Amino acid sequence: MAWEIDPSHTLVEFAVVHLMINTVKGRFTDISGTIHLDAQQPETSWVKAQVKAASIQTGVAQRDAHLRSADFFDVSKFPLIAFESTRITNVEKNHCTLHGNLSLHGVTRPIEFQAEYTGHNRDPFSGGWRAGLYATTVIDRRDFAMSFEQTHMGIATVGYKVRIEINAEAILL
Repeated sequence: MAWEIDPSHTLVEFAVVHLMINTVKGRFTDISGTIHLDAQQPETSWVKAQVKAASIQTGVAQRDAHLRSADFFDVSKFPLIAFESTRITNVEKNHCTLHGNLSLHGVTRPIEFQAEYTGHNRDPFSGGWRAGLYATTVIDRRDFAMSFEQTHMGIATVGYKVRIEINAEAILL
């Protein structure tokens, strides 16, 4: 069954270490995509999603502008972040490993998400069906040519490892 990602009920969040002492979190607000779920053969399920990079929000306007700049996402040159799954493995109950290609900042690389199907329910307002998915991974931003590095007194201001968490809700098509 095909499901459309509902951007108003989906969170794509990230976290990165700042000054080696704290974690800064942010999110993207413009998300779209399709999820195909096959309950009988879950390993044949797939995901195709994209995020508008300019929709990044961390709660600090100056930091958001810097993240949109050529130092990081370079949103004028690379407006979209995309993920397309290639296979699903380790299917156990509602958990699996979701393998796919992440295209970010002009670079496409294979990554793995640890994913969980969180269930489905009928929407009492529309009468339609909704499904939930949770997925998490960690990437190294340098693998995607995001190598901005500034040190202060020998300490990196922005970490290289980025934790990504996705809480997606999708509508049955």
